[in-house]
Amino acid sequence: MPTAKGPDGIRGDTRLMDFALVERELSTLVKPGDPGMAFGVYRDGAAVFTAAQGVACAEFGVPIDARTRFDIASSSKQFTAACVLLLARDGAFGLDDDVRTLIPGLSLAVPVTVRQLLQHTGGLPEWYALTPLSGLAFTEMTEERLLRQLKGIRRTNFPPGTDFSYSNTGYVLAAVLVREVTGKSLAAFADERIFKPLGMDDTVFRDDPSVPLPRMAYGYATDSGEPRRADTMEAAVGDGGVVTSVRDLAPWFGFLADGRVLGVDLRDALVEQAVLDDGTVLPYAFGVYHGEVAGQACFGHGGKMHGYTCDLLFFPAAGLGVALLTNQTAVNPSQAGEHLVHLLLGAPPAAVSPAGTTPGGEVPVGHWHDPATDEVFTVTTAEDGGMDVYWHGITLRFTEGTDGDWHGTGPASGTRLAAEGGRLTFHPLIRSRRPTVLVPCRAPDPAPMPDAVYLSEELGVLATVAGGTLHVGLSLRLPIEPGPAGAWRAGPYTLRLDSGDLLVSGGGLRGFRLTGQPAGTRAIGVPR
Repeated sequence: MPTAKGPDGIRGDTRLMDFALVERELSTLVKPGDPGMAFGVYRDGAAVFTAAQGVACAEFGVPIDARTRFDIASSSKQFTAACVLLLARDGAFGLDDDVRTLIPGLSLAVPVTVRQLLQHTGGLPEWYALTPLSGLAFTEMTEERLLRQLKGIRRTNFPPGTDFSYSNTGYVLAAVLVREVTGKSLAAFADERIFKPLGMDDTVFRDDPSVPLPRMAYGYATDSGEPRRADTMEAAVGDGGVVTSVRDLAPWFGFLADGRVLGVDLRDALVEQAVLDDGTVLPYAFGVYHGEVAGQACFGHGGKMHGYTCDLLFFPAAGLGVALLTNQTAVNPSQAGEHLVHLLLGAPPAAVSPAGTTPGGEVPVGHWHDPATDEVFTVTTAEDGGMDVYWHGITLRFTEGTDGDWHGTGPASGTRLAAEGGRLTFHPLIRSRRPTVLVPCRAPDPAPMPDAVYLSEELGVLATVAGGTLHVGLSLRLPIEPGPAGAWRAGPYTLRLDSGDLLVSGGGLRGFRLTGQPAGTRAIGVPR
């Protein structure tokens, strides 16, 4: 098939794209009988090409096709944002209104605006990091249960509007906001105002995971090779929860192209980039982020949740949309999707793995600390000359690429470390999250963390440090080890003492404070 390009370097006619090459590439990513993926290419509101590999149900060998539905995880945020922007256009509230006046019962000590909820600039602590500390279970988490937890939160990670910290909490509160203003669930409102008008009949916010959905792919964790069932069981949506297919996404990409049905003003609002108080313009907009693939500007969002991953991208200059949806976790959808886009646009193929094979650069060994988030890394030289990064109980392997940076392999695939000017910059797997800038710090102090009891009034739980273990609520038990920069490590968290209090950071928490209790205090009962 011909592969000619237009004068602007972008193929202007999808009929000239080498879809057969794309399909062959997809076939190399999934073994027969394994959980797989579906891929779609869109132009002018239509799916001009779809392809599928693998099975939707490994137990019965049901093949994936263009109508198979997947959980698209955080890619759902653009639909949540569109719902909130519709209500703002209706005059229900302003984007710069204080969310505390719109959602009764919030305890936030400072104003956080609707805009800041959606652009991750409100400093809201990440609920995925709070929930283990609260004693609640992730499975079957409902909006009501989660809201009770969030209503107790008073402190933000930073003054709202001054920084960016990716937080699913803001999008859960956005779903609550829709219910408070309209009396309808986010699922019902989105169906009425977005999905039905666009003709997206197979797309829903799945806020009751117990309800069977026709043609729904089961989710599988496949990182270790052998598929293991890993379906989504949360009922709280907004930060995620949309279920859709590559066929059903076509009208949405039509809206992203020209604002059809829902309005050009809504499309333009959706892609308006966040601006911090100091004037810094961020790549994140409203549920989408701006970036570049194959030398072309694009916007979109990826997602990963339990047994599902995905990536949705739209290229305005070409009027081209692409979607890669999977029901497995071994394939990095951002890397694979970008590689397929390179093939579609006729650009030089993107390397999916590190390009270098013989490390030659100096490994930045030592201990590293991010003062903003209190994240700590320990870097050592691997036996093969690569780089090992010890981070919260796990060791990640990096190999030097031909670009001079260090690229993650295995579980760290898709991440990147760059050493420059005495600093180490960690580029995360999820492109919508900002890089972490690390500076050298002192080695761990071998002294154990003192036994003590701490209270989180915001979550209503006692945390106990005893015999080198952190105990919180009914089930959280994490061994504590000395960490760099005068801190300790416990699972995904960094622990730090401050004037008799305990500060917990990591996973979207920054210095979450638990107050020290008198000697002899015992942790009894259950969380509220």
